[in-house]
Amino acid sequence: MNLQYAAGFVDGEGCIGFAKTRKSIYPRILVTNTNIDILHEFKDKWGGDISPLSLRKDNWKQGYSWRISWSKAVDFLSEIEPYLKIKKEQSHAVFAWNEIRPGKGGKADKDSFDFLVSYVHWLNKKGINNEKNPLDIVLESINGESNEARTLQ
Repeated sequence: MNLQYAAGFVDGEGCIGFAKTRKSIYPRILVTNTNIDILHEFKDKWGGDISPLSLRKDNWKQGYSWRISWSKAVDFLSEIEPYLKIKKEQSHAVFAWNEIRPGKGGKADKDSFDFLVSYVHWLNKKGINNEKNPLDIVLESINGESNEARTLQ
């Protein structure tokens, strides 16, 4: 599968986010489509798994979701990131997770992981609601002013 095509598919049909267990936060990428063959191409090249979606209406085509998590998600994003247009910032948050996660020599703490989760959540909802950018909130707490205020000066 062509990397540019895969990136376009993730931009249009995918979701880059984080999932939680009781003790861990980890990146997860989902790509959803009704064409299971294309999802098998993703699985064959990068691993992961495919599962059927529950049908919402009788006359709808069956949908499927390809899912990849943890280090495999980081590796996948490393390959397609140069070609991402819409979800580039989400991929960068996953790279940040990879740098601070336990086992990689990073100093992970709950606040850092919580920030990455809230930032990606905000990116995925950008334009839908009026929530403040979590990065601006952190910068305000450090500098006492917002990015918008600095930009206007």
